[in-house]
Amino acid sequence: MVFDTETTNLEKPFCYNIGYVIMDTESGEIILRREFVIEQVWHNSMLFTTAYYADKRDLYISKMKARKVRMEKFGYVTQQMYRDIVEFEITDAYAYNSPFDVRVFEYNCEWFKCINPFDNVAIHDIRGYVHRKIAWSEDFQKFCDEH
Repeated sequence: MVFDTETTNLEKPFCYNIGYVIMDTESGEIILRREFVIEQVWHNSMLFTTAYYADKRDLYISKMKARKVRMEKFGYVTQQMYRDIVEFEITDAYAYNSPFDVRVFEYNCEWFKCINPFDNVAIHDIRGYVHRKIAWSEDFQKFCDEH
């Protein structure tokens, strides 16, 4: 599972968008793709305007009209994620800057009093893997020295 969240701000990261894919690691095929807009934050216009990507509201509206994104309550989304994790026997999940996404789920699950779908899933940081691969390579170091 690879997932991402979008939030209102860093201090109180109310989640307004969650997306994830589940991929067959042997074939590379994407088995499942889901994306949600979180109803409680979306309809709170004062809260939503504090979002870093608040200017993308029209993009979300277009995606919802095209039925590529569903609007649901946060608790429903965590239940759906949990069901998908169980059904596909997910043991590992990945996110870019995963410490932030972990904090997002902890904060929102506590706020909305719902289960955390990642309680029994190891979460890995894609950014950490990429950083090690790029920044620590000899080619990259040589490039930096030359430029």
